[in-house]
Amino acid sequence: MSRVEFPYEAEARECRTLFPHCREGIVYLDHAATSPLPTPVLEAVQRYLEWRHRGQMRYDWELERMARARALAAELIGAPSPETIAFMPNTTTGLAVIALSLPWSAGESVVVGAQEFPAAVYPWRALQRFGVHLRFVPMPDGALPVERIAEALDESVRVVVVSAVQFLSGYRVDLEALGKLCQERGILLVVDGMQAVGAVRVDVQRGFVAALACGGAKWLMAPHGAGFLYVAPQLLEQLTPALLGWLAAEDPWDFFAFQQPLAPTARRFEGGSPDYGAIVGLCAALELFAVYGPDRIQERLLALSAFLRERLCREFPELLLLTPEEARQRAGIVTVRVGSSQMAAEIVARLAQRRVYCSARLEYVRFSPHWYATAAELEYAVAAFREVLQEVAQRSSLP
Repeated sequence: MSRVEFPYEAEARECRTLFPHCREGIVYLDHAATSPLPTPVLEAVQRYLEWRHRGQMRYDWELERMARARALAAELIGAPSPETIAFMPNTTTGLAVIALSLPWSAGESVVVGAQEFPAAVYPWRALQRFGVHLRFVPMPDGALPVERIAEALDESVRVVVVSAVQFLSGYRVDLEALGKLCQERGILLVVDGMQAVGAVRVDVQRGFVAALACGGAKWLMAPHGAGFLYVAPQLLEQLTPALLGWLAAEDPWDFFAFQQPLAPTARRFEGGSPDYGAIVGLCAALELFAVYGPDRIQERLLALSAFLRERLCREFPELLLLTPEEARQRAGIVTVRVGSSQMAAEIVARLAQRRVYCSARLEYVRFSPHWYATAAELEYAVAAFREVLQEVAQRSSLP
């Protein structure tokens, strides 16, 4: 058992009791893909489903949970008020809402990283029919520094889109510096928060973020189908919802007032009936973050990722570590190149046989522990990785 300790050991031990896999010997290092659900999240969704199953509609409770989740999401990302938060089923939908609600002119451009996750690209690709151009910033090292983005900016650029944390390399973008640059040039900064929110601190006001979309199924440890969109107050005035639903109205219960104003808040983008069960789960997950504290979570997670990166770098000097070394450029993702996509998939499958769960992404193996992981788990994962590499190498050398 490792004697290495990280910050907030007592809090992490308490949090571990909320996950059955921690008791079952599973080393779960795949939160950048999908997170296990903590017990309070599971119980909240089960409560909702049980009431629905029995015909016991609890609309007041559902609406209270929605209001609570909206407030907690705003607090988590430093938004000015809950009125800037709209519920979304996923990140893609949130980004598409912004892309399709802005007024566009032919010849305008959107700047995006060349190795962004597709969810951050496709909503803007849809604008090509309006004559809007996609401009890709090279990312040969998996990084997206502000200086590189600045080189791509000219008078045609209307929007810069970035993931706060890159899904493959784990590179953490300097949102404050980028946001300041965009503000100075009159460019909107739109952020994919999927790999950051719940792992590291994001402050949309300090970062001059115009909009941020985030699903809940990864670092927020919430169900699929529950996420949110932040829209800055000054941006809200520029947007015309491309898709209107009855809940976008100022007073949805005034059924036949079809010409009434839209809701003056980000709720105007929600449209139709939400997935109450998923949002109830999201609320329970956000309450856990409020209890344990996002600053504590970030501090411990950065220590964990530094520890894992250092172990992999020392044990396997022949392999490329794609994840940056500097703490300010890193979150919870640690990615190592193993040679080919086929080899990566085989390694991940063999690690799963040893109860270590991670992901294969192209020719890389991606580890993504959350803050409740332990040093012993990470050391076990590194040892298992060593064994698997040896097995794969021996198999490849057979005649």
